[in-house]
Amino acid sequence: MRNKILTLLAVILVVGIVIWRMTSNGTSNYASNNSSTTSESSETSEGGNGSDNNSNDDNITDVSEISGFTSEQGSGSNSGGDNSSNDNSNSGNNAGSKSNGNGSNTTNNNGGSNNSNNSSKISLPYTIATTGMQIKSIGQYSGDFVEDGSDKSVSNVLSIVVTNTSSKDLQYGEIKLNAGGKTATFKVTNVPSGKSVLALETSGMKYSSGTNYTYADATYAQTDMPMNSNKVSVSTDNTKVTIKNIANKDLGTVYVYYKNLDKSGAYLGGITYRVKFDNVKKGETLSQTTKHFSISNSKIVMVDTEK
Repeated sequence: MRNKILTLLAVILVVGIVIWRMTSNGTSNYASNNSSTTSESSETSEGGNGSDNNSNDDNITDVSEISGFTSEQGSGSNSGGDNSSNDNSNSGNNAGSKSNGNGSNTTNNNGGSNNSNNSSKISLPYTIATTGMQIKSIGQYSGDFVEDGSDKSVSNVLSIVVTNTSSKDLQYGEIKLNAGGKTATFKVTNVPSGKSVLALETSGMKYSSGTNYTYADATYAQTDMPMNSNKVSVSTDNTKVTIKNIANKDLGTVYVYYKNLDKSGAYLGGITYRVKFDNVKKGETLSQTTKHFSISNSKIVMVDTEK
């Protein structure tokens, strides 16, 4: 009887050790697999937002390398615009859709106007207080006129290079300069923190080397531009943009916003283009061929959803 009890105790001990080891290994394997899944999700999210195709966007903009732009200092490239003339046009009235153009915004942001330095002479670089906008250069541009989506060929258009020096994204900015008795207006939209954009005068006003350009006024709206990578997966192929609803619900209307890059790393034009996907159902994948997107020089800057 005693031997049977000892044998039974030994069996129970062995079984206990086996169960403990199996439980320990299972917990370790779960933690390892979960960590791997998190890492892969992060990488997929970055790729979906187009960052892998636009590494030059992180370079410091060299004004002298902006195609078609010549600054007042005489530096610049006269090679003409990079955008192909056979690229289909877009109305361009989609940028910064949450801004009403006077510095306000329906999302949480810091916005307003600045005219405290009204009519002050510009010494470059010129920082517009409180707005986060810095005028890096003033000059002339020849190439495709992108600001209205027409892409018509223009020459010697008054242009400025603007850098968003704020820690927030600039969803909308408008700068007005006094130009020899006239008012020159420049609009920029969806400019990430630290990035620069070549903005063309909105009416196509010509540049004049003899004009004394002075600061007049500015309005702005700052925000954090969402990518919503937990709801939407975005991929691109040439001129096609594809989205997949990875949220566990219908999303309604989905907007994908993108800007085009110059070889210098600056955004070409204050304009932001938008691809609209209607009635996006749970788990659905949709694609659109765009009018201005190019996998080689476009950058997705925001993805917005209705729900």
